[in-house]
Amino acid sequence: MPSITPHMIVATSVAKRLNINSEDFIRGNLLPDIIDIENSHHKIKSGKYMVPNIEFFLKNLDFTNDLDIGYLTHLLLDKHFLEDYLGKIYPNRNIFLDGLIYKDYDYLNHLLVKRFKLDTNYIENVLIQCDCKIMEKKLEYNIQCLNQNKIGKMNYLNINSFSKFLKEVSKTISEELTKYANKSS
Repeated sequence: MPSITPHMIVATSVAKRLNINSEDFIRGNLLPDIIDIENSHHKIKSGKYMVPNIEFFLKNLDFTNDLDIGYLTHLLLDKHFLEDYLGKIYPNRNIFLDGLIYKDYDYLNHLLVKRFKLDTNYIENVLIQCDCKIMEKKLEYNIQCLNQNKIGKMNYLNINSFSKFLKEVSKTISEELTKYANKSS
């Protein structure tokens, strides 16, 4: 699963595309990583990875609730990241096993913040006002990741191809959300 920075990039892009002006939508995009419940990602086995089960989540989704829509956006990014990005670049390998991808996230975060001109102060303020049942340590960790400024050589990820993926997947997720919302009404 990608770190907080890609999630916030996709959240802000999808919000612009779908004209969602809601702090709850932004909060929902981080909830699966910080809430205090088991199986927050509704994972199923899919090839090498445990991929979010979107259909399961859709069964209980309230399309009038921006927090729920943000949560779904998070799950969709995780799914596309595992299947469409990593699955194509590393088709025969689970790159999470050696843990080096997490170092890539450390180096990638600040590059993405700069490239996408992410307003980290706004995002931090929105996230700390979350009144959901969250794990404070996980929230603090994610905010630290959002504000990292580490420099180093990445092992698995490439800033250019990953940036392109984030732009493309933002469009895809916007289309999926529209399709799901139309089906539910």
